[in-house]
Amino acid sequence: MRVLHVISDENIGGAGVLLTSLLRHFDRERIESAVAMPEGSALEPRVLALGVPVFRLRYGADRLSPLALWELDTLLSDQRPDLVHTNAAISARVAARRRHIPVVHTRHCCFPPSGIWRVGACRVVGGFFNRRFTDCAIATAEAARENLRALGIPDQRIRVILNGSDPIRKVDELELEKARAAWQIPRRARVVGICARLVPCKGHDVFLEAAQALCQRTLLSPLHFLIVGEGPERERLEQLCREKGLGDVVTFTGFVADMAPVYRLLSVNVNCSTGTETSCLALSEGMSAGVPCVVSQYGGNAAMIGESAAGLLYPAGNAAALADAIEQVLGNRAQIEAMRRAAYERYLQLYTAQGMADRVAEVYESIFANRYGKG
Repeated sequence: MRVLHVISDENIGGAGVLLTSLLRHFDRERIESAVAMPEGSALEPRVLALGVPVFRLRYGADRLSPLALWELDTLLSDQRPDLVHTNAAISARVAARRRHIPVVHTRHCCFPPSGIWRVGACRVVGGFFNRRFTDCAIATAEAARENLRALGIPDQRIRVILNGSDPIRKVDELELEKARAAWQIPRRARVVGICARLVPCKGHDVFLEAAQALCQRTLLSPLHFLIVGEGPERERLEQLCREKGLGDVVTFTGFVADMAPVYRLLSVNVNCSTGTETSCLALSEGMSAGVPCVVSQYGGNAAMIGESAAGLLYPAGNAAALADAIEQVLGNRAQIEAMRRAAYERYLQLYTAQGMADRVAEVYESIFANRYGKG
């Protein structure tokens, strides 16, 4: 079976990391993959390193434009894949349907329909479009399934497949010391981190407000806070950090290609999202390293913790509650060890990259068998 993946990422985001995980873990005797992505995408070297062909797109596949449709139609005509799997690439869905190629698309976020798409004729048209150009929609959390239903996709065409990640490698003490020095982390400090793109919906303001509150609780000191990631909010957040007097205890690391030292240093892995979260990759990666997590009650976050003792929930946007939850985790060494074990066990149960790849492959094979009458 030949699958063409179409992704619109120009940088390396969660969708790109998940795509490379799929490519790494697919059985290549069953699934032959290729990827179409924007020209100059930072994701290209990672895909090529896996021995997977890359096709560079000059026009944005995430927009429905004549040039994008023409470019993708030409590619599909040349390559003749058995199936197209899209990530935020609407033109690819249309081009594939024109060529009578089955379409799978993944919903990585849980934003409900907004604006004109919620009412009247636009909702009807949007629902028709989504049904017409979707053979199967993969929701990366139950919360995303609800969005897909609201967008007009029938429940029988939706599959919930949680995001999975590869286990974080072990890191020796020398490498940890180098990371501490690079990020100005005192040797005895316990580290609380947030790993997310620096955009408003990720809740970094709440994280900084909670950090300020925690620094006033002397029983927890010394603490250090890592903000891992890059994005348009960085300059404003750095200014906010200075205004709060947190310059000595907060490090902005920027984009980190190898996250192993980050997770091996963290005592608590925080998710402050107030929008878009499904099954967060930063949480599953942290769980693979046995890091307890404190997460907002938004989207798929609560389901990631479930009934396990892997972490604590707090009301989204409530900095005081976030500070209390972090203090609760750090204040009890026995509890920390129990949470570490629970986090790792939950990762093995639900969030491995191989498990994710196997479930996606089952979707492909089901569509392939139904469409082409082959197993």
